[in-house]
Amino acid sequence: MGETVVIGESKFGRGIFTTTALPPDTVILKITGRPMSFRETVALGHHESHSMQIGLQDYILVEAPFLFSNHSCDPNCGINKDLEMITIKTVAAGEELTWDYSTSMLERHWTLKCHCGAAFCRGIVRDFDLIPLHIQNKYLHYNIVLPFIIDAVKNPSWHQQEVFSVR
Repeated sequence: MGETVVIGESKFGRGIFTTTALPPDTVILKITGRPMSFRETVALGHHESHSMQIGLQDYILVEAPFLFSNHSCDPNCGINKDLEMITIKTVAAGEELTWDYSTSMLERHWTLKCHCGAAFCRGIVRDFDLIPLHIQNKYLHYNIVLPFIIDAVKNPSWHQQEVFSVR
């Protein structure tokens, strides 16, 4: 885990925190995990949220410390194309590292009621293309939207593919 990130108690349960102040565009950690299919993630039941979508039909079962990362509608971090968690603003020592789960979601299956407490909390975490356009544009500007999402939403027929079926 290194000296920069520790797992600690958060208002959400557990979370990951930085031990030092970090400027924007700092790589915090590499996200790793076991490859999974959509069907395998659904079979996890309550632990389905431990997986992260990395392709239209591809997921990983994320490992610690990233496993304990929490969502915020006003995140201080994001996930880049290399599956690295990076800062998108200055983060103070001791601050919880959060990211917007929607930047890795395009499946029409999983949602989460949000209690992040941000001034402009969206109330529900859902697929990237369903969040407000100005927020999509902000995340695209920061380069923290996974490439499969960018490619898919440019293709008008992406939503017609049967990638969201548990069959």
